[in-house]
Amino acid sequence: MDTLLYNGIISTLDDADTIAEAVGITDGRITFVGTDAQAARLSCARRIDLQGRMVLPGFIDAHLHMLHYAFVEKSVKLFDCRSVEDMLDAAAARLSQRGSKPLSWLFCRGWNEELFDEPRYPDKKELDALADDIPIIMVRVCGHTAVCNSCGLEKLKKIKEYPEIRRDVDEEHGILKENAVQFFYAVLDAPAQEEVEDYIKFGIEKLNEAGITGIQSDDLASLPGKNWRRIMAAFKALDSRGEMNLRIYEQCLFERFEDLKTFIAEGYRTGQKGNFFTIGPVKLLQDGSLGARTAALSQPYEGEPDNTGLIIYEQEELNEIVAFCDQHQMQIAVHCIGDRAMDMVIEAVARSPYRKENPKDRHGIVHAQITNAEVLQAMKDHDIIAYIQPVFIDLDMDVVEPRIGSRRMEKIYAWKTMLDMGIPAAGGSDAPVVSFDILENIYFAVTRKNIHGQPETGWLPSERMTVQEAIRLFTKDAAYASYTEDINGTIETGKYADLVVLDKNLYEIDPDAIKDAQVEMTILNGKVIYER
Repeated sequence: MDTLLYNGIISTLDDADTIAEAVGITDGRITFVGTDAQAARLSCARRIDLQGRMVLPGFIDAHLHMLHYAFVEKSVKLFDCRSVEDMLDAAAARLSQRGSKPLSWLFCRGWNEELFDEPRYPDKKELDALADDIPIIMVRVCGHTAVCNSCGLEKLKKIKEYPEIRRDVDEEHGILKENAVQFFYAVLDAPAQEEVEDYIKFGIEKLNEAGITGIQSDDLASLPGKNWRRIMAAFKALDSRGEMNLRIYEQCLFERFEDLKTFIAEGYRTGQKGNFFTIGPVKLLQDGSLGARTAALSQPYEGEPDNTGLIIYEQEELNEIVAFCDQHQMQIAVHCIGDRAMDMVIEAVARSPYRKENPKDRHGIVHAQITNAEVLQAMKDHDIIAYIQPVFIDLDMDVVEPRIGSRRMEKIYAWKTMLDMGIPAAGGSDAPVVSFDILENIYFAVTRKNIHGQPETGWLPSERMTVQEAIRLFTKDAAYASYTEDINGTIETGKYADLVVLDKNLYEIDPDAIKDAQVEMTILNGKVIYER
């Protein structure tokens, strides 16, 4: 045996919910789970005294944008801005460095007008005043709305897809929505493969520090230039060189059906894998965001009788795409926040003539926030996974009711209901929209409070989860979404030795203290890849 961890509280999450004291590792696999007395009789090259600390299966984030997170971290971050003036100041500070480091574009992300003293969007003219010779874009926190300057807008108008996305562009004010935001990346110079690899390595390192050993990540459209082949090449190169300390299940996003067809024609299929990099589902976008009032609802937004949000695909085209994916043995994960978008996706899945023939048919809805009893029952009936983000409680609890009205507050963000109904659910963070701190996510799921501990009884408290249910979202349940429940997600003999060591026992501490727990150690394939 290579390594033995003992004197711990090891929550295996196996079918019997066994709590063990020791776990042994050989050649990257778990070969022993048991008591300290049993462990004392084993021969082992290295012993690690856990000193009573808690061990869980390595955390899995079932939906984020890892590559875009790394890109944003090295761009201009606007998450802490409390006014448009703050945003402009942050951008100006980066532009002031142009003399020493020439810029061909400026990318900024993270603003949220809901937090401003004067809630408003920035305007194209304000960005023009910063610079008129390079494209500037400022993307809202949700990623579904942005503002660009005149230079950027003129470049956007020259791309061949502009006639398709023109409806999502307010040319007078430089406001972009949905596909227009995504296609703006095409006007920015693409980074070289070496730079893409650096972004990936940076993201992996930060995720490891959070106890994360696996992710399901939407990356192929995450960088300027929209060069998905270069991004794939970067992942494959790092994997082949053994430089990837993270299991990555790629959620493959293409904004155009034609690009998806090309991807399939080149032979890519869900489940194709290297050592740590695996092709996952086709990622689709079907609506926008609640904050930007573009999530597709069945009833109008409060105070906007003509606005029910935006849909990306009409029903007929969505049906065709879903059937195509089933026909070519691809799993599907579709971004839907509003109930109208979810209804359309469920109908497309239900009508697909090839689903029963698809061995990769664990299709899912990403976010699934504005649900209702009918939507939830349909998800159960058609065995659709809910990719949920507990952290959105902190981001959205003060926004939802003003957007949809008090009459529609029943069975929304209904994650406990989903579990009780038997709807498969997997926990994610959606970083960089918000933090990928898994312990914070568990806290939000268990308490239904914001990061400041409010409200005291929790927001929609009937949807509170148990601690174990919340932990499973980011371990066992997330593994199910990537077809890896037989090799990770629990601590059992024969599975990969992917573990996280915490300084506190999450089952015993006050639920309000879960967010303050610390990751002490992260182990991947039996190797310690992070230690605090």
